[in-house]
Amino acid sequence: MYRLFLSVFSLFLLSCAAERDPGSLFGPAEQGTLVIDATLLVDLPMPPIFIRQTIAPNAVYTQDAAAVNNAEVTITQGVAEYTYTPDPTGQPGQYLPPAGPPMILPETEYRILVRSGGKEARAVTTTPKRFTIDEALMINVDTLEPIRNLVTFRDDPTAVFTAPQNQVIYQDNLLETRFQLINVKAYQVGLINLETDSEFVIEGDFLEDEDFENFERKSSSPPLEVTDGNLRLPWFAIAYAGRYVIKVFAMDNNWFDFARSSPENDNIAFGSLAGDNFERPLFHIDGGIGLFGSASVDSIGFVILPKN
Repeated sequence: MYRLFLSVFSLFLLSCAAERDPGSLFGPAEQGTLVIDATLLVDLPMPPIFIRQTIAPNAVYTQDAAAVNNAEVTITQGVAEYTYTPDPTGQPGQYLPPAGPPMILPETEYRILVRSGGKEARAVTTTPKRFTIDEALMINVDTLEPIRNLVTFRDDPTAVFTAPQNQVIYQDNLLETRFQLINVKAYQVGLINLETDSEFVIEGDFLEDEDFENFERKSSSPPLEVTDGNLRLPWFAIAYAGRYVIKVFAMDNNWFDFARSSPENDNIAFGSLAGDNFERPLFHIDGGIGLFGSASVDSIGFVILPKN
């Protein structure tokens, strides 16, 4: 489930290519800088890792051009050392953990070391505590009083998309998740529509035909500050009917700093911690750039029904 949507750093690279002049973030002197793309999720297996390099500011970015395919990649946890190997299928720049990779532990320090072509990049992350969503419920839009609880994956994973209480009419009241806060600065939400051809639910004469091309079935929020353990889903994040999974990530400091300083968060939406208009993202990687971060995550599922 942790590969349901694109890695954070892949999204960052795409946003740079689409919205900014390639020399505005990294100058020619930084061509060939190692780029680490790795996120560790508590209680999930040690994940694949992407190793890339920056390319010339005036060159067109492609995964093949940026891929580093001959690196030495190692993750250590305490005295344990895990050597990654290039993906045998030839996925550009992807490295896989050893067979039978261990689960990522909570509140544990992990280190990464990447060597390639005489260059070396290092980073360290400390994973957050385990994080769980205690309740998912519909609340009254006027009184904010609970109307009904939704079935969660923890209650019955087979009933999440079939239970009557999980059939949610678009813009009918509010959907809220409740959880105990843990030792992180912020949370990030990933929203995934599991359908491929379900109908569009947003209504309005203000939408032109070309506007529909801008709506996607997967999206993520900027970092969200949560002070009371209650997190509501904004309706404008929903565009299609059908089955949805919401993933709430409790982010480590590396992930938090990277997400709040990345260019795609210049225009804040989805409710968030305001960005500081960073000229350059915060990477926390010695000898390179990118993201080596960690998070705890939990999910809920439901079905969006059109108003009619």
